[in-house]
Amino acid sequence: MKIRRQSQGPLSKGDQIEVKRPNGAYYAATVLRPPSAMRKNMVFVEYHAEDGSKCVRGYVDLTHVRPSPPLELNRRFRIGDDVEAYWENGWHQGVVRDLLKDSKYVVGFNGNEGKVEEKSEIHQCNLRLHREWDDGSWVPSMAELANSSNENDDKPRNVKLKIVFRKKQADAEFQKGDEVEITSDEEGFKGSWYNAVIVEYRGNDKYLVEYSTSRKEDGVPLRAEAKAQHIRPCPPELLPVASFCLREVVDAWYNDGWWIGVISRVLDGSKYAVYFSLPDEELEFDHSKLRIHQDWKNGKWIIASEENSRHLVMNSNRLLHKMDVDEKRFWVKFPKGMRVEVKSDEPGYEGSWYSAIIVDSLGNDKYLVEYLTLKTEDLGAYLREEAYASHIRPRPQHARCTRHYKLFENVDAWYNDGWWIGQVIKVLTTWKYAVYFQTTNEVMEFEHNDLRLHLEWINGKWIVPSKDTI
Repeated sequence: MKIRRQSQGPLSKGDQIEVKRPNGAYYAATVLRPPSAMRKNMVFVEYHAEDGSKCVRGYVDLTHVRPSPPLELNRRFRIGDDVEAYWENGWHQGVVRDLLKDSKYVVGFNGNEGKVEEKSEIHQCNLRLHREWDDGSWVPSMAELANSSNENDDKPRNVKLKIVFRKKQADAEFQKGDEVEITSDEEGFKGSWYNAVIVEYRGNDKYLVEYSTSRKEDGVPLRAEAKAQHIRPCPPELLPVASFCLREVVDAWYNDGWWIGVISRVLDGSKYAVYFSLPDEELEFDHSKLRIHQDWKNGKWIIASEENSRHLVMNSNRLLHKMDVDEKRFWVKFPKGMRVEVKSDEPGYEGSWYSAIIVDSLGNDKYLVEYLTLKTEDLGAYLREEAYASHIRPRPQHARCTRHYKLFENVDAWYNDGWWIGQVIKVLTTWKYAVYFQTTNEVMEFEHNDLRLHLEWINGKWIVPSKDTI
């Protein structure tokens, strides 16, 4: 990377930097959004979490940001050198305590303030000298490092240490303590997955697992042996979905496990009828008991496809007939009398949404709507006008938030008889917030009851967008 001093210019999108986390370690990151006039001291970045399981995005204070130090290939270290060791995806500060053979060192960590120092064996390629980024330059400087000698009289010793870093057994796909899901080929349990923890690897692709929700009669968690082919990692968390659609493949929480099914009917009150091919039955579930189905294939998680849906329902003629009737009934996207929200594109009102009711379908994807909060100029009647389907959406479900809104959370604010998309930039009091509107470049204050979670209507589903999409 080209080193950029903070005093020489601002960060740019795509820059490779390092960010300091609460544990004191530095992690490689990519700039997604540089500081703006509104957030002069904040930069929006993406970096890997400590366990490497997922990418994390968020705003970071510039005081916790620095360039990546220049590379120093083949540097040798002395006992007592302040170094940084790379492990768990980050650079952790330590001190060289001893020299070993094969370009390895003993490094001590967390030895300050009365804490017991932990020592670990680190290879040379995972070490670098500790340096501070101070006022736009590295301390010590490259010139100072060049003048210092790498020669030392310390001879490596053949020392055996107990390594504290976790290591997987060579032939084991999963490790002790891994959280996983287990399935079974037993009759009556096919298509279901149960949460468990790996206890130990027993060889021959078999593991001892402890179930998280199943217990024996004496209350002790159930343990059993499971084949590797019946084990998978826990699915990654996806963006919350505010509603599910007809024929969507889902996992339903039932009898302490996740069962694969298909949405066969969308019911009132955030409830759904779900069809299960194994066994051939249909049950009703609350929205909170469902999740998007993901398949674990070739070491990757894949969102269920339409082909999966068709395969799951092909055995039930009764269900196929019912779903065909439902699809015909909903051929008109927005039936007469449906309460919706309509988007405005008028100058000064871009991105705002107004409550309305469908009066009639005009064909060619156009509708006649009557607003519930906007009136004609003489205030004698509620305003009616034509609107394209692309400017209409159902009213958001589960949008009202009973918890406190978080800093930089996307919200809709009730203002001038409509909902305006904004972002919380300051929590003023327990139930009052400062909200920034990108369309007008304004900041306004709102009470909690005048805000709701911002949701996007995408492909017939309500989606909670990530913070950096607005």
